[in-house]
Order: sequence, then C-alpha cells, then structure tokens
Amino acid sequence: SPDGSRLVYATQGGTQQLYLRSMDSLEARPIPGTEGAFNPFFSPDGQWVGFFAGGKLKKVSVNGGAAIALCDAGTALGASWSRQGTIVFGTIGPLMQVSDAGGTPQPLTHLEKGEAAHTWPEFLPDGKAVLFTVGLGFPARVAVYSLETGKRSDLIQGATAPHYLPSGYLVYAQAGGNLMAAPF
Repeated sequence: SPDGSRLVYATQGGTQQLYLRSMDSLEARPIPGTEGAFNPFFSPDGQWVGFFAGGKLKKVSVNGGAAIALCDAGTALGASWSRQGTIVFGTIGPLMQVSDAGGTPQPLTHLEKGEAAHTWPEFLPDGKAVLFTVGLGFPARVAVYSLETGKRSDLIQGATAPHYLPSGYLVYAQAGGNLMAAPF
C-alpha cells in the first residue's frame, strides 16, 4: 500500500484470488470477490485495490464489500491509480485511461511505428506524468508521458517495468534478470 502498511498479492495455485496482509502480521486474508484476479494495485489512499479479472478492470474496498467492475480491459498489463482519480492501464496497444468511478476507457498514449504495446504504467508522485514500458519482452524501453504536454520521452533502452522511488531513483528490470536503479 502507499503507506507501506499492507501488501496485496495474487495466488496462482488452486483458486487464484487476491490476498491482503498487514505488514505487522504473518497472516493474510483472502479478499472476497477477487477470484481469477491478477495484477493488483492500490488506490493512492490505500483504501481500494484495483485488479483485473474476467477481461475487466475492477476495484474492491480493503474493508470488504463487493468488487465493482469499472470497464472492459482485455489483455491488461499493469495499472496505476492517480490522486486525480484516473486509472491508467497497459494493453496490447496504447496505454488506456478510465475514471476510478468507471466508464469507457480512452487511449492515453499512441503507438509509434513498429510499436505493439505500452505496458506497466506508473504515475509519478505529482500525477502529471506516467512512466511506462514500450514493447513486450526484450528489447523494450522505459518512457515517460507528460499529461500536461502530451509528449513522450524515451528514457532507458533495454529496460522494462519502471518504478519510481521516493528517494529520487528509477528502478527497472533489464534482460537477464538484472534489477537496476538510476537517479531520476
């Protein structure tokens, strides 16, 4: 969770579903209504968990209750939730965006010549830009898209799955299983 107090994860044996664990406990509890879920992510306030299941983007409260379908999501490859109430998710295609209240997803980015997918998005803390991966597998590259200008900048070649750390570093994966960090 954003405050580091909880962890959510998807199991893959038996019935696949999401589990929520407080970091001060060794026990995790299943989250009802998340059967078949994958790629979980938290809302900025840590009170909701977004996830994908059955071709839909959904959310569920960490306090319980029914899961809420937000939109069709097809093949979803990562998501991020902004403080401004927007969820961006990766696809075979451009990044898509939808309100955290639901609706019809709209393209955020556009594919350039030779590109097939924009995946693994993450909002930067100010909510004005999104890190993401251009491509599937390797070779891939990390890029950033400005919501203010609509411009994209490619940052790192041969990299995927970017994550911004509050210490000012960008962490990403390289081919061969290397985890890298660079000042950002």
